[in-house]
Amino acid sequence: MKAFITTTSFGFIATDEEFNVVDKFLFEKKQIEILEKIQQKQIIEEELELITRLSEKYDEIIIETLKTKSSYEIDEIEKISVEKTTVHGDYIREHFDEVLTQLTDANIRKTMNETYNEITSEKIRESIKTNDVMIVETINSLEEIEDTAGKLIERLREWCTPYLPEMEKLHNHELYSKVIATQTSRENIINSGILDNTHVSLSENYDVDISESDLEIIKSFANSVYSLYESKNELEEYIDEKIKEVAPNMYDVAGANLAAKLIAHTNGLENLAKLPSSTIQIIGAEKAIFRHLKTGENPPKHGLIFQHPSIRGSNWWVRGKLARAVASKITIAARKDAFSNEYDPNLKVELDERIEEIKKSHPFPERKKNKKEENDKKSKKGKKSKKEKGKKKKRNKRKLRKGEYNY
Repeated sequence: MKAFITTTSFGFIATDEEFNVVDKFLFEKKQIEILEKIQQKQIIEEELELITRLSEKYDEIIIETLKTKSSYEIDEIEKISVEKTTVHGDYIREHFDEVLTQLTDANIRKTMNETYNEITSEKIRESIKTNDVMIVETINSLEEIEDTAGKLIERLREWCTPYLPEMEKLHNHELYSKVIATQTSRENIINSGILDNTHVSLSENYDVDISESDLEIIKSFANSVYSLYESKNELEEYIDEKIKEVAPNMYDVAGANLAAKLIAHTNGLENLAKLPSSTIQIIGAEKAIFRHLKTGENPPKHGLIFQHPSIRGSNWWVRGKLARAVASKITIAARKDAFSNEYDPNLKVELDERIEEIKKSHPFPERKKNKKEENDKKSKKGKKSKKEKGKKKKRNKRKLRKGEYNY
């Protein structure tokens, strides 16, 4: 006779070969504690007691679990086997409400809901403690603000160009919005001296006038745009502090902004730390990867890590090698931050040395031969070998006629 043990969210259920419930252990008040142990693949004492009771009546006990058979080593019980899924487990899950009603009272459903709410709340608290959630949401908000501010500043520039054409030379968007928001009129801008430290100056002879009501609406719009830039600066300062606190090694190697974007893209520092350096190198270049797989184009050399100053500011022919070096150090830094919490200042030093070594080793681009040149070279080699073979045959024939050929 066989007995089957199935782990459910409310207890261990034992059934016979006819799908009848023959024994059980319900979690009840210990539900949260036991579910956490099960999630960590620990053996529960109550489960061992259930196995011991069943061993007295049944010849074989089959346990539906992801744990190994060696985990269930019990003295004098050798009739235990484990399976990832069983038919009896599927039956209990399909008839969950019916089995639940048979084994428990009407309040078990309420107790289970309260338990799962508590487990969910605890996981949310843990995720917030790791600061991953704050970093991910902050960097996502920052990217959206940058995108929105970029569109609105272009609208503001087009709006102000007829009245302030000289301001088009001012490429600092934040300063542009600040000037319009605080001074607005040509006269105020000239008298305030807000542009003294720039290469832009307004002509006093420009005679295009604009009504006060128009200036007010422009000023209101410019205030909104400038407030976005202020929010952007605050978020950047916050990210800088958070990355220093949560991932100091990543901060050294990648910088605050790039480190935050990598963490946000992988939805957490621990997820980033589990990735190989080859994957980290191309994070953010998913479209190029799929295009490479589909059309056979060259694969991308870098993704988000192109924003690293050592890659972005280097010659094009060494960017691939630099991307590999940076990705390798980012991988090590992420693993140290996620799993050991040890700060290692040598990572930054080693990366800088490796970057200098790569740049010195490749001062000029290497000329690559195209496929046509390679094919031509191969065909020339083929022709040359054929000619040599023909000449050799002729020499051998002459030697054979003269009797000089040695067999």
